Formats: sequence, structure tokens, C-alpha cells
Amino acid sequence: MDSRAYYYFLKSEARYRTSLALNRRIRSEADKKRWSGLTLCSILGHDIGNATEFVDTHWRSYYSDDTHHGFVESWEKLARRYSNAPDHFDLAIWQLIDEKQILVALALGNPSHARTHLTVKWVERYFGDNHLAGRALEPILTCAEEYAKLLGSERVLIKDPVDAGKYQRYGYAPYKHPSVAHGGSYLALELNDG
Repeated sequence: MDSRAYYYFLKSEARYRTSLALNRRIRSEADKKRWSGLTLCSILGHDIGNATEFVDTHWRSYYSDDTHHGFVESWEKLARRYSNAPDHFDLAIWQLIDEKQILVALALGNPSHARTHLTVKWVERYFGDNHLAGRALEPILTCAEEYAKLLGSERVLIKDPVDAGKYQRYGYAPYKHPSVAHGGSYLALELNDG
């Protein structure tokens, strides 16, 4: 099996495991509404729609001082740059709302060369109306953790989190990267075998 196919399979399996984990967390009608209609897929795949085009046409209208002003690089450039490495982590989360597919979150990262950790470097959510508002990190982090486990990684790192407290609610803690003296702050979740 060539490496692209192998990592495609691992990413698909991580998304599947994430879907199962999210379904197990449904306890109420509010949970059912929040998690219904979600599709987890690749940023550059067009299974649901064109994610990078959706960002350019819909997300930008919600950018403000109270939300976010977007990244210096476009999601199109970021996704294409990361796609050169077949083992990169990428996730687009779509949700069917009122018969329309809405892109609610994106995430990108990559594993270390030794696969000791998977670093999530780019995360953004949609600030327009969606049922997942304020909870987009849950499927992103679950998927990153599942992918890291499939890679045999020891931990998931978050590089330069905008709001560390949001990640700490999911068990992430400050981490001193042994190979990076300067160039970012990190949060980590240590993975166990279970």
C-alpha cells in the first residue's frame, strides 16, 4: 500500500472513531440537536462541499474584533502546503442545518518525524449560526487524539493556542517542548494505551 493510501485510511478511521465517540456522548435532546447532521472529512476533499471556498465566502462576513480576523495565510494555502505530507492531520467539520451544509470548523497539523507527537497548529470555527457553536473543539480534539493513537504517538500537542483555558477543559496542560527553545507555546495531552 502506498503511503498516501495508508494515511488516508488512518485519517478515515480516526474520523469514524470520533463519530462513534460523539454518538456515545448523546444524553439529551439538546445533545442530539448539537451533534446531528455532522460530517467529518478532509479539508481539500469535496465530499460535502468546497471548504476553502466556504471560508472565503461565508466565514469572513463574521470576522470582527469580537470573533476573529482570520489567519495571515488562507485556509486554501495552508491546506495545500500541509497536503504535501501524506501523514498530515486535517479535518473539516460540516453540519446540515435547515437543509444546508455549513462548514463549522477546520483543523490542521502534522506528526513529528519520530511520530512521538501529533501537533495541531491551526484551528478555526465558524462564528455564524450553527448547532455546534462553542463546542467545535470536542470533535477536533477527539479526532486528533484518535489519529495520534493510530500513528502510535505518545501525545497530542496544541501549538500557540489562542485560549489555553478552552483546551485545558479537555485535559490539555502546558508543555515544554524539548526540541523547541523558542517559537511557540504548547499544550499537551499525554495518550495512554487504553
